Amino acid sequence: MKLPPGATGFNPPPGQRADLRTFTAVCHHAARTIDAAVTGITAAGVTPNHHTITITHGQHHIAVMRHLTLPFIAFAHPRASGDATTTFVDHPGLAAAITDLTDAHVLTGEQLRTPLSQVDLDGLDAGEHDQISYWKPTTVGELLFNFWD
Repeated sequence: MKLPPGATGFNPPPGQRADLRTFTAVCHHAARTIDAAVTGITAAGVTPNHHTITITHGQHHIAVMRHLTLPFIAFAHPRASGDATTTFVDHPGLAAAITDLTDAHVLTGEQLRTPLSQVDLDGLDAGEHDQISYWKPTTVGELLFNFWD
């Protein structure tokens, strides 16, 4: 896997920002396809570098994360307040519904858990490499969907 410029959220290519309103509409549609509902929305900012939509299906909750500047989407267990750990999961039903409406790529849990030592980071600039050295992410998911400031 080769990560493109802007993967860390720092120094992203110009003109590529995920629109929260569009992402929210996509998630509402996807939730309806599995008889679920959107129950939370968190916009990207300086931190986090991704939008998060929480979808609830019965007693189950899933966080749908959209990288702010790259067309990547991930699923995870919602974080508890103060928890810095992200547990990435797969959800084929949501993935299918989301990819029907967007060109963004839904990454699998396996892809997100890939160690950075197995990833090509040559496309990232010096500033992004500095951030990686400082924050020390160990997986693709930790690098792409982060809370760095």
